[in-house]
Amino acid sequence: MKLKILIIIFICLLPIINADQGRTFNLDFNLHDQYDLFLKKSDRVLFEYGGYNNTIIIDEIKVNTTELDLFLFLEMGLHNPDYQFLGNGYDIRLDFNKDGKKEMSIRLVRNDLKNGVTNILFNRLDGWDEDAKLDLSSWKVENERTNNNVIWYFIGAVILMLMVIILLTYGLKRRGVYF
Repeated sequence: MKLKILIIIFICLLPIINADQGRTFNLDFNLHDQYDLFLKKSDRVLFEYGGYNNTIIIDEIKVNTTELDLFLFLEMGLHNPDYQFLGNGYDIRLDFNKDGKKEMSIRLVRNDLKNGVTNILFNRLDGWDEDAKLDLSSWKVENERTNNNVIWYFIGAVILMLMVIILLTYGLKRRGVYF
């Protein structure tokens, strides 16, 4: 009887689960010069330039700003995103191949906090090259760590465990308890 009640409760509560997973928008700037999107928190915008995929995720929507997480060149492995604040009246202009010509701009049109929606305009700029092939063989992220310092965490954990064992042994011996 209890098992049946638990199964009924589980079935009733299952639709309530919400992972807050955002929608995904694929942009192809070779087809259109401009995309005007209404995005919610956790929505993802995908686009390709120079043979590499890039992702922009909407992180926070505030009164006059929207926080973006830019994951550029996803094929280069895991790395930290670039956190950008997109404000009213300002553009974020991206230069993917570092030639001084900006290829893409991102502009905040307006935020609707009541509905949790931000209106962002993605533009292809004059520097966009449809046939661009980027060579990122020497690309290195500034905050990327090349050597892993796991050994220091391991040594710290061993020292901490030894200190706990010594303190417990000393404290128990003072009370007259021996192992």
